[in-house]
Amino acid sequence: MNHKVLAGALVLVHPKLENDRLNKQGRVGILLYASSDKENFVKFPGGSQSVYPASGLLLLKDKKQIVDEVMNRASEMTTPEFKAMYKIMLLQDRGNSSDLLNALEIARDNPSIWEKSLQAFGRSEKIELDKAYAR
Repeated sequence: MNHKVLAGALVLVHPKLENDRLNKQGRVGILLYASSDKENFVKFPGGSQSVYPASGLLLLKDKKQIVDEVMNRASEMTTPEFKAMYKIMLLQDRGNSSDLLNALEIARDNPSIWEKSLQAFGRSEKIELDKAYAR
């Protein structure tokens, strides 16, 4: 696992996660350290920290994947879904941390676009590692 790539990433605690001792479901935090499939340390605003399994964390999909969704599947989306995806795309394009936080919150608040805009934490590790090997 490439800890340097993942550390500092904004993550969303899965809104339907069970057994969250801090009750942070649906909250955005910063990944401090990705240890394993079962232990990933996340810090939240206000200083609280907790450990989550990889399956309990979500990341935004890569900007290119979001653009592809908006451009290629727009006719399949409802108007609110399209607007939410478009806003996420624009916020990702700006790229600063507050915009990425807003993009994650938009995705969180629109369950109908979760599949189009979010990916499981474990999948992104594989993507990042594949990129590292391709260099």
